[in-house]
Amino acid sequence: MKNLMKVWLLLLVCILPLGTACQDNKKKETTKANLSLIEKDLPEIKQLVNGKWELVSGKNAREFCEYENTFITFDGDRYVWTEDGKAEPGALNWRKADTGLGYEAYLMDVFYETNPAFPLSIKGDTLFLQDCSETGYKYTLVRK
Repeated sequence: MKNLMKVWLLLLVCILPLGTACQDNKKKETTKANLSLIEKDLPEIKQLVNGKWELVSGKNAREFCEYENTFITFDGDRYVWTEDGKAEPGALNWRKADTGLGYEAYLMDVFYETNPAFPLSIKGDTLFLQDCSETGYKYTLVRK
């Protein structure tokens, strides 16, 4: 019985530091994962959004729409919009301008040239883009 208690105590002493180490890593990931892109410089924004993203949804105060098989690959000043397997490349045309929401941000022509969007934030593997149209859609994209 005493030997069994010693084994349990030894296991507890060995496992407890591992659990604490895992908790520390989760805290670091959470801190690193919530990034506002509004006040970032353009080179940093480009670096953070570069890559392939799946467009999942768009919403505003009145509407919610979901997308299927729609991907956007960002590469510096270029993008490729892929929908149902058909790829359409384009230029992002980055520029710092008023968002219509009371602050400036780096706008890009990824959805519509007449209604640019801007990278709002990244939370983990999720990118949020805000458009500058009257409807004010906020788009959700997931890194692929």
